[in-house]
Amino acid sequence: MGCPASLERTHRVTVRGDVLLVVRHDWEAALPLDALLAGAPLVEWGAPVSHDLAGRDRVEVLATPRGEIVAKRLSRGGILGGLCRHTYFDRWRPAREAALAENLAARGCATPPVAVARALRRGCGWQLDLATARVAGARDLLDALQRALGPDGSPGTAGQLAGRAGRTVRRLHDAGLRHRDLQLKNLLVPADADAAADLVVLDLDRCRLDGPLGLDQRLDSLARLGRSTAKAGLLDGAAVGGLGPADVVRFFRGYGALAGLGVGALRRRVDRRLARSLAARRRPRVDPRDR
Repeated sequence: MGCPASLERTHRVTVRGDVLLVVRHDWEAALPLDALLAGAPLVEWGAPVSHDLAGRDRVEVLATPRGEIVAKRLSRGGILGGLCRHTYFDRWRPAREAALAENLAARGCATPPVAVARALRRGCGWQLDLATARVAGARDLLDALQRALGPDGSPGTAGQLAGRAGRTVRRLHDAGLRHRDLQLKNLLVPADADAAADLVVLDLDRCRLDGPLGLDQRLDSLARLGRSTAKAGLLDGAAVGGLGPADVVRFFRGYGALAGLGVGALRRRVDRRLARSLAARRRPRVDPRDR
């Protein structure tokens, strides 16, 4: 698969030797393009900024004349991560993420644009680097909920966040986003005080954008988000610091009803799917040799 057809409307695509560079037009003057084409490491893309962001691999926050960017080197997890952690065989992968972010924003969903993506030849594969515009002052939804539910949190804030998350996920589903990893840390709460504003979705790598999701796809996506909430220990309403039933109701009211499926029925369907998913993950794996 090559360059997405729509990408050149928003980004400059340059291929020079063993380097593929994709830069958003409005960021060209703010980035050291010659250094990027020469293979400069992430830390030289701008002035390093102190931060507490974390990911699977090192994350850099860098100041540029146009604003801050969040830069990372793509890395694999799981079994493949132990074999070829930073080696990919599709150099256009981050370019497709850049195109998808533009298309998703055009459909009315909040997501940071990809400022620059780069592929560097490394042996038989490619090293892939990507930087998005930083959403100033934002916190991921996990951090925001933990603060809201903590001893210093403001009453009702967790419910407001849950409602905003529900509205945001509904907009993403209606826009046709098939997100591969919809979880609390991939939804950002902007720093502004507008309680009606959507959250910002992150990590569009390998996601797809088609027509509105079908019911099964919506249920799977909502259960995945619920699983990340349970994994963080926030779904036990009886526990100190957990989301209460009213907060969960706010989420589903924010998401809204579907054709032929009211909010209460939708919640019950998601709860059943989430329970099966959590039970399957708790089930011990059986070694075939023990059978």
